[in-house]
Amino acid sequence: MTPTQPPDHPRPALCANCGTPLEGPYCAACGQSEADLRRPILSLVTDFLDGAVAWDGRFLTTLRGLYTRPGKVARDYVDGKRMQFSPPVRIYLIMTLIFFAVNAAAGTRPVSIIFTPDAATIRSQTAEDVEARRQAWEAYDARARRDGTGPRFTCGVMPGPDEFGPDGGLVYARDTGINVTLFQRGRPPEPRSLDAQGEACFRQALIAEDAGWIVPVILEAIRHPDAYEARAAAIASQALLFMVAAFALLNMALHPRRRVIEHVVYSLYWNASMVPAIMLTILTFNLGGISAPSLVALACISIATQVFTALQERGFYGSSWLGTALRLPVLVAGYGAGMTAVSFGLIWLGAR
Repeated sequence: MTPTQPPDHPRPALCANCGTPLEGPYCAACGQSEADLRRPILSLVTDFLDGAVAWDGRFLTTLRGLYTRPGKVARDYVDGKRMQFSPPVRIYLIMTLIFFAVNAAAGTRPVSIIFTPDAATIRSQTAEDVEARRQAWEAYDARARRDGTGPRFTCGVMPGPDEFGPDGGLVYARDTGINVTLFQRGRPPEPRSLDAQGEACFRQALIAEDAGWIVPVILEAIRHPDAYEARAAAIASQALLFMVAAFALLNMALHPRRRVIEHVVYSLYWNASMVPAIMLTILTFNLGGISAPSLVALACISIATQVFTALQERGFYGSSWLGTALRLPVLVAGYGAGMTAVSFGLIWLGAR
């Protein structure tokens, strides 16, 4: 009689993290997925998309709820109905990533240096153009001397041949305007050289106007605008976290009986929901500038944002219309002050 061989039972797979036998796609001991990391690098992208968007459609469900049920998503999440929604930190980070990705694709610089006249204008100007700039500067200088309107900026060379250095680069001229602004399209401007005498002139003039804090910004913007903008862009995403804290603190002051965690959750969802409005504002301003249609569009965006904020206030806190109307100006003014502080912070830190 031939002995019967026992059936072969395949050895169960072990969790790569803790060594526990796997009985499904996830380890029962530590929760790690059985998926093997030795895969093409493209799998990292699909893993991110799967985690961000395809978790039972929670990302899209959350995003849709933020706009169709203002304030209710945050309210439900705080009240414990969390399985159908993406956590507030995750959706905030995803929306922030989308915001900076769209701006990068559009060539928008978070902090931007603008020189007037620009390098292309200077290099293409005729002798008549140079003479017109000289006369305009001399008229301004004479008017400042006559009126005694404070310190006069006589830093830099006069317009003309001296604007070109021995290496062909541009030298800072007296009539050059410098504007440090936010979210402008295009490339950083060509740097301008500035000698020690010009630097000393800037320091004296700005300190005399009680604007000594901006001296490092101006000098760095003149000499290294591309490096300045790169540093400011690197800290822009972290600076936005300040706005989350600012909005939460404002609501803590307006609704003191609520728990701190409620305000934080609401602030994360609210700031995430504002990303499309911010992107639309930047797009409108870049395309339309300060034209009348652009200003009308920006006013409409502002009004729509405030109405949406009022609906979210009611949806999350259950406020009455009167209470919402009284709190809304405080929120708008406080948030605007916070954005101003963040803007100045970015401008100043870019020169560090």
